[in-house]
Amino acid sequence: MGRELAARAAAARNGNGQNGNGEHAGQIRTLAQQLERMTPEYQAAMPKGREATQLVRDAMTCLRTIKNLDKCDAESFLGALMTCAQLDLRPGVASLGHAWPLPYWDNATRRYRAQLIVGYKGYIELGYRSGKLTGIASRVVYEGEEFDIEYHEDGDRLLHKPSYRGLRGEPVCFYSVARVVGGGYSLTEPMSVEEMKQHRDRYAPRDRSGKMVGPWVDHFLPMGKKTMVLRNFAMLPKSAEMVSAMQVDNGIRVDLTPTADAGEVTERPPRVLPGQVDDDGLADSPAGDGEAPPVEDPPWPETVQPGTGTPKGD
Repeated sequence: MGRELAARAAAARNGNGQNGNGEHAGQIRTLAQQLERMTPEYQAAMPKGREATQLVRDAMTCLRTIKNLDKCDAESFLGALMTCAQLDLRPGVASLGHAWPLPYWDNATRRYRAQLIVGYKGYIELGYRSGKLTGIASRVVYEGEEFDIEYHEDGDRLLHKPSYRGLRGEPVCFYSVARVVGGGYSLTEPMSVEEMKQHRDRYAPRDRSGKMVGPWVDHFLPMGKKTMVLRNFAMLPKSAEMVSAMQVDNGIRVDLTPTADAGEVTERPPRVLPGQVDDDGLADSPAGDGEAPPVEDPPWPETVQPGTGTPKGD
């Protein structure tokens, strides 16, 4: 049934052009109608006890608030939401920071497509849900703060005393720490701001003139936090949902089957090439050099993550 809906979405899209206000409004109505019709499929994909109606409401808000999302082909938009349903992530809710379906311009097909972006708070949420972690945090160290890491055979020592008087200084480095159920922890090596900028320069999308665009430009600190969470994930015991999130991040899905493996049916856009960045500068970044994919997040407000843990000495 999901595939039939995708076919109907494509037919509806082709029959509702985007030249003129009436046709554009028709496309929005078509996507909204498809969302409503997909509710049973989303419900089948979601964990027991969760309601697909909430997912549909979140998606409707995304259509109204995310520029050019309503111009995306229906299959990729509905597919991104199917993955959200399977992973039980709420799309576009800034206070949660789980995930976003975002548009990018596909120069090969000359149309907008929706790719799913998993936020670093979405990864942290999945880490807690896995039952394998008792705590995980990604932090920034600022000038003037006391910070030290010592590695020992019987347990590493982490000391980080955040500043709480006056204005914070400039950021100095990033790190992530997690505690594992049953004992043990994972502590990433700190990554300096200079190293993070090199990482950004390597993976941030660029427009046709070579200018850096996207969230790395205006949201450097949240992007750095996500990079550290992903590096920590590479060393941690992972649930199937955690692995799937890493596979689908920045990907495109058009298979609407609720039982399909999200990682297997997701395609990844090519490296940013001239003409492949849309007006907002949202585009894909490559998978990286064997580490967890250095995927990118849209802007979202910072919130405190409860229940974080650290190794001894903090």
